Amino acid sequence: MGTRKGQPDPAAKAWAVLQGLAGRPVTEICGEHDIGEAEYGRWREEFFSEHAKPLEAAISGRPAMDHGKMPSLFTVPGKRGEAVRVAQEMIEILPVPVFFKGRDGKYLGVNKAWEDFFGLSRSDFVGKEVHDLYPQSRAVADKHFAMDQELWNKPGSQSYEIPIVTRDGQLRHTIYYKATFTQTNGEVAGLIGTIIDITERKQAEQGQAIEYTVTRLLAEAHTVEEAMPIVIRTLCEGLGYAYGARWVHEPKEHILRSTESWCADEPAIQAFRKMSIERVETKPDAPGGLNRRVWMTGEPVWMPDLNLEVKLQRREGALAAGLKSAFALPILVGGEFYGVMEFFSRQLRERDPRVIEIVQTAGIQLGQFIARMQAEAAVREANDELERQAQELMRSNAELQQFAYVASHDLQEPLRMISSYTQLLMRRYGDRFDKEAKEFMDYVVDGAARMKQLIEDILAYSRVGTRGREFKTVQSEAALKKALVNLRASVEAAGATVTHDPLPAVEADDVQLAQLFQNLIGNALKFTSTGTPRIHVGVAQQPQAWEFSVKDNGIGIDPQYFERIFMVFQRLHSKGEYSGTGIGLAICKKVVDRHGGRIRVESQPGEGSTFLFTLPRKGEANGRP
Repeated sequence: MGTRKGQPDPAAKAWAVLQGLAGRPVTEICGEHDIGEAEYGRWREEFFSEHAKPLEAAISGRPAMDHGKMPSLFTVPGKRGEAVRVAQEMIEILPVPVFFKGRDGKYLGVNKAWEDFFGLSRSDFVGKEVHDLYPQSRAVADKHFAMDQELWNKPGSQSYEIPIVTRDGQLRHTIYYKATFTQTNGEVAGLIGTIIDITERKQAEQGQAIEYTVTRLLAEAHTVEEAMPIVIRTLCEGLGYAYGARWVHEPKEHILRSTESWCADEPAIQAFRKMSIERVETKPDAPGGLNRRVWMTGEPVWMPDLNLEVKLQRREGALAAGLKSAFALPILVGGEFYGVMEFFSRQLRERDPRVIEIVQTAGIQLGQFIARMQAEAAVREANDELERQAQELMRSNAELQQFAYVASHDLQEPLRMISSYTQLLMRRYGDRFDKEAKEFMDYVVDGAARMKQLIEDILAYSRVGTRGREFKTVQSEAALKKALVNLRASVEAAGATVTHDPLPAVEADDVQLAQLFQNLIGNALKFTSTGTPRIHVGVAQQPQAWEFSVKDNGIGIDPQYFERIFMVFQRLHSKGEYSGTGIGLAICKKVVDRHGGRIRVESQPGEGSTFLFTLPRKGEANGRP
């Protein structure tokens, strides 16, 4: 048809305009012909002007015939007449409405798409005026009449956007394009116009605008109660409803109650709103009721004509307020029924999937908002509980520190007296005691000594978290050597061999790290088998930590006791078999926990044990200094 270079011929221009009228995107047409939208607008004006000129002969020579069909207006002899006939036939089959008016404002002809759009026959309407087309919409007719007057006063072309209501009550959003044509003497004889239906685009824009507004309102709101009145008003005004409300299910009482609502500023509708607020919905299994039906089914309910809803208990109040139709749909939070949103209209409105989709989208947004508010409330409650527990822990720690002070002073003093006076009795009067009495005195001294050791171990355990030093870079090998110095006598007495890998630097409390090695190696020396004790301290690198290991060839541990051994005062053997208070490994665990690591054991009875603990690598410490 046309080319991307040079000026397209008139036929190509006409075809381009007809494609645009048929619904092809203007941007595609402009891209094909390498023109801008302004240039395409001029082509459209030329098209209207050119194909409106043949009307001159029809208007000046004879009236429209054949019931207003296009052929009666395009009878022009010769080749030009043939071209006009072809254009007229294309206009007749166009899927967009096209019409012609005379200078007196009366319709001269229309195409089939116009008939379908308005639901009127051309034979019944040609010869009538615009006010006859919109008897139910005076304002729309006045707007069209005023725009026609502008063209009569200033001939040329024009376009404007206007919503109209067709004879069957449908609201359509349209763009009108019009151009004047003249008689042979140059006077304006009439106009040609076409109607582009942009309802789907407008509805999509409307849905997007409502969704955006609801999203913004919910994002800015702090509570559901703050957001809902504005959300309901946005939906009502955007969709053309006079009243809307949110009803919330109260599970304890098993009722629905209106919590927030909005209505048009009219006394009758405000009275209906007041009545709804005072009402409580019950018995979801009972028939009737807009909200009860939604409650019972969990599905949207549409009432196109309230006159027919004899089971709706608010029907009389709604009709008295001039409300004629209604619909409602459920609000779900986490998939569970939460409540209902309802809307009432002044018009009779058949079920509209688009409206339901828009409100359902808002309902989903609302449900997500409510779920988020509930989650945030739960988090706040959990934080409050954590704060309470933290305060309780601080109080408990303070009491523990106080106990440690008492244990280190007040409790040990009586034990020293018991031990001292028992020994004094043995020295002064021991020769008078028989064998059994001496045995009893030994029990007293041993019990006092064990109690003293137990108190000292409890004090050491309590001080892990309360008197620990600040973390710093520590050579773990130096900490191990310090532990071995403290254990030198035990190592030599057992004839043990202690080896180790090269050990890394870590962020730690150097005193507690040495104590950790000392306790683990001390355990290995204590729980030996019949052979020579062999102990090895190793280390392995992990992505974010060092994993240390203390491996021995001792008596081993049954796996069922792996967790128990790290608890305070948990012993697997009697004091006659192995000495100790059962608190050494508990101290190890507390030290490792403070450094942000984990401790565990691998063992089998008779096969030795390997204690493993992790410490964060240097620069990645996450413990509690």
